[in-house]
Amino acid sequence: MNILMLLYKDIHYDARVKREALALAEAGHVVYIACIKEYKEPAPLLHKNIKIVHVAISVKSMKASISQQEMKSEKKSVVKNMLVWAVRRPIIKIIKDYIAYYEFYIKVKRLVDNVNVDAIHCHDLNTLWQGNMLAKDLKAKIIYDSHEIFNEMAGRNNLDRFVGYRMEKQLFRKIDYFVTVNAYLREYLFERNGKKPSVLIQNIPIVTKKQMSNSKTPETWNFNFKDDDYILLYQGGFSPYRGLELLIHSMEKLPINYKLVLIGSGVLKDELKNLVHTLNLSKKVFFHDQVPSDELIHYTQQAHIGLVMYEKVSKNNFYSTPNKIFEYIQAGIPCVSSNHPGKSVIINEYKTGVLAEETVEGIVKGINEIVNNYRFYQQNCLDAQKVLTWEDESKKLVELYKHL
Repeated sequence: MNILMLLYKDIHYDARVKREALALAEAGHVVYIACIKEYKEPAPLLHKNIKIVHVAISVKSMKASISQQEMKSEKKSVVKNMLVWAVRRPIIKIIKDYIAYYEFYIKVKRLVDNVNVDAIHCHDLNTLWQGNMLAKDLKAKIIYDSHEIFNEMAGRNNLDRFVGYRMEKQLFRKIDYFVTVNAYLREYLFERNGKKPSVLIQNIPIVTKKQMSNSKTPETWNFNFKDDDYILLYQGGFSPYRGLELLIHSMEKLPINYKLVLIGSGVLKDELKNLVHTLNLSKKVFFHDQVPSDELIHYTQQAHIGLVMYEKVSKNNFYSTPNKIFEYIQAGIPCVSSNHPGKSVIINEYKTGVLAEETVEGIVKGINEIVNNYRFYQQNCLDAQKVLTWEDESKKLVELYKHL
């Protein structure tokens, strides 16, 4: 089959999309990934059957240009301030978003005009509208792959949610297959939109023997940690409501040889750095730039404990199973996590970490519990690695396309 995947961001750091495309390509399908051009670096070479189609979106290009200018200049002009204020108004944001979505649809349609597309695989709700139009144009099947509850993500305002839920309900009727990451998300979306043929594909990373054998490379980070330092790790987006401020405050309560490394990027990065400076924690908290997904294991394995302290402020945070839970398991490090269904379903079953209260005291208590019983939790991670594999998950995706 010729499969067109739609992704409304760049491919570089999206591990799930890479894995799914690779699984289908290895099964003999030809996969076109239409995604947004966000980075100057060339697209990764994934497989001979995978073609990456980059699309430049005017609104995103303008936003990136304004951000770069602001970084170069400490003083924002009055005009820029007014422009930023205006585009963040809910009604303006909705109009802007759908103009950009339509531009994405038009450009992708032109780029695949000569391809006989059999199926369109929409990654998240922000590609489903475009995917539905393309499916009509190309007479193709539609697969909706919901990585999370998109309408409940941080930053979505009430108007976003109202329009988003209405659109999702309308378009859900037209899909041929539904894919998501756990049973909680599936039941929530079925309850709102009705049932569809579905499959659950967990966010388990691909970890090769070569990656594991090379994981102790010294060039990954250069923070000059000592042998007796205890390294705590958060990897992922620096976004609101992920408990990052709580993690930093927790470092005030832990011994000097406990070090926190935050790997990633996002809107909160400067704010988090300022917090570290204010609390005088620069010798205990360290920041590292975002890392490509295929290199991340080299960094993760150098930590002792992984952290997943999402705050219970939305259904998405509550029901989601973040990639990092599986990444920590594959790296062989236990984790401290908030006690939400989407996280406890893995951590409780395999005993790969501790579920903690979303407070500084709760986090510190969870860290101490793992430190005091480290071999127990680490061995459980190693055992879980044998059961939780991408090889098994990928077979479900390949089988889905056989049914189509």
